[in-house]
Amino acid sequence: MTWLRDRRFRRVLLTLLTVAYVGFIYGNSLQNGADSSERSGRVVELLQWLLSSLGWTGEVSEHFIRKLAHFAEYAGLGVLLGITLRTYTPRLFPHLFVPLFAGLAVPVSDEFLQLFVEGRAGMVQDVVLDFAGMLAGLSLTVLLLALAGRIRRRGRKRAVSPDEGKGTR
Repeated sequence: MTWLRDRRFRRVLLTLLTVAYVGFIYGNSLQNGADSSERSGRVVELLQWLLSSLGWTGEVSEHFIRKLAHFAEYAGLGVLLGITLRTYTPRLFPHLFVPLFAGLAVPVSDEFLQLFVEGRAGMVQDVVLDFAGMLAGLSLTVLLLALAGRIRRRGRKRAVSPDEGKGTR
């Protein structure tokens, strides 16, 4: 388990995981329109069945599911970007431009990629939705990391006794 404590290992692991996740996002975008719609339709059917078994009588739209998937997919990217940034620096706020830039570059390039896939279209509103999802994931991660750091620092302060550091006579 000592390799998990190695900062370089964690950096490489999280960087590779983030790159693989971006590959997952691009892979979803490379599906042609018919395959993507079929996949979304299966999710709609499953969710509709689940909600109706709980007594809900409304309809779930494929459009809603697709937009929710965009947001959730990029929220995951935001979480990964935040955690990866933390492995490179303990001071997150001065370096937030890096995940913000990456978090915008990925959806822009993703939507551009979709311009060349049959039955798909790159849409500016999807870039905005994707970036909003990434911001939500990144913000939540940065907030939780900041709170964890504050709790850790308070714990260390309490562990030091008030008499420590003073000379005893």
